Amino acid sequence: MPHRKQPMNTNFGPFRRLLAVGGVAFAGAIALTGCGILDAASDDSEGTDVSGEQFDAAADAAAGDCLPYEVLSDDASTFAIDCSGEDAFWTITSITADPGLTATGGDLTDTQAVYDACGEENGAFIPGQPWTDWNMIYDQTTGNVDYLFCIEAIDKPNAEGKTPVTPNTGDCMSSSDVEWFTLDCADAAADTTVTEAIAFDAADWAAPDVDSAIASCPGSYYEVTDLAGVRTTAVLCVE
Repeated sequence: MPHRKQPMNTNFGPFRRLLAVGGVAFAGAIALTGCGILDAASDDSEGTDVSGEQFDAAADAAAGDCLPYEVLSDDASTFAIDCSGEDAFWTITSITADPGLTATGGDLTDTQAVYDACGEENGAFIPGQPWTDWNMIYDQTTGNVDYLFCIEAIDKPNAEGKTPVTPNTGDCMSSSDVEWFTLDCADAAADTTVTEAIAFDAADWAAPDVDSAIASCPGSYYEVTDLAGVRTTAVLCVE
């Protein structure tokens, strides 16, 4: 628990912090306990309590460090994990302490801050490129964001042989996946091949000419949208 928070905790009780995941497969946030003493905290729809040690360890996190798929490690004493380990899924590309932002109910009041910190392409699924996302650790009581960090998936197959890279022309994937994994075409689960990936210019993501792209597909296709489901980045013609 950072020293600057201790007096307030002593006077008013413990603060909860939340690790708010930007997107991908995360339906909710993961609650952080600043002091690690909220074992009996009530259920929170925004996430699950973790130890204060993980919050403290986040202070030492830096670009190049790795995180698991779920972002928080099962090890309550650590934040970043060994990049050579099998559970390493994300790389931190940047992390900013005390960015001067406010979160309300797991959302930033200024979402442009994410793009300012992580780039306009953050959260967009782009053919041939690894997934990107963002995260923040914030104080549930005050809404103050302690850390804002940007992450990128590691371009390597997971234990199931799935690589977190949006499929490109010639790549294979599984029609049963709910995420944009790329599979080795020799994999038994690879039942779909991208015959053409039609990527839109970033400037057109808000309103691309999807109909024209779809017309180029001789058969089936997928529309690729960003994590928020707002920007359309590509159309994948598949067979």
